[in-house]
Amino acid sequence: MAAFMLSIKFRNQLTKMQAMVIAMAMGMNLGLTAGVLFGAIFQGNLYTSTLVSSGIGALAGLACGIAFGILPSLEGFMSGLMGGMMGAMLGEMVSRDQAFTLLNILLTLTASSLLLYNIFSSKTSIREKKWFLKPALTYILLFSFLYFGNQLDKSKAISFFNTSNTEQNHEEHDNKSTLNAKEVVLTVYPSKFTYTPSDITLNKGQEAALTLSNLDNVDHDIEIKQIAVKKLDNNKHANHGTDQADFHLHASRKSEAALRFTPLESGVFKFYCTIPGHKENGMIGTITVN
Repeated sequence: MAAFMLSIKFRNQLTKMQAMVIAMAMGMNLGLTAGVLFGAIFQGNLYTSTLVSSGIGALAGLACGIAFGILPSLEGFMSGLMGGMMGAMLGEMVSRDQAFTLLNILLTLTASSLLLYNIFSSKTSIREKKWFLKPALTYILLFSFLYFGNQLDKSKAISFFNTSNTEQNHEEHDNKSTLNAKEVVLTVYPSKFTYTPSDITLNKGQEAALTLSNLDNVDHDIEIKQIAVKKLDNNKHANHGTDQADFHLHASRKSEAALRFTPLESGVFKFYCTIPGHKENGMIGTITVN
């Protein structure tokens, strides 16, 4: 709304090229912001978050450019559409804690983009490099206000994204604890992107039952490379994955998947989640077979 009103105010003071730059910047920034926001809220439903954020970005870019003509409107519309799609994918891949930080950055960029109206409409030539300190300081102050202000009660801000209370009903475990047992349960809590426990110890030749309890709103899995096991049951959840995987277990959101197996060799083996972006966010662990 603010960008649309500024476009009306400055429509006779800006060139078509300047208007295109502003429309593209506002459309892209608002699309990215909406994408990260709705991507985090609707994690596991990329279709919905993409539709909503792309629509918001496209309308924002169109609103910024419509006062200046067809070309700025078209550029703003397409930039907002693209920003919404990219933001939705980003919000889907990162944790909600990381999405919260990204939103602070993107909101700062969006608000700072409003300064372009005044900068481009100014008839004063830029003769000194010190002039650039004005928008730079404005950006720094605005970002500091958003980021450090929210740190005062960050837990409440992050809880806005959590639509499930499942995590509150489960006792937190030590992420680095070691479980020496025949029955092994790996739990993934909402928005944590970690396995609990992350270190497991098994015995060679001893039957084990591994259960992946996924309490999150998105799918997760476990894949272990270069480990020799004898599978004792034919679980359909174990068939998802690459052909090279020696061990793979997949659990859809809010569900469990289990597999009984017997380790056939000793060693230390890494396991991780193959869903794009999850391994990079810390979904890794270790299985030690004695």
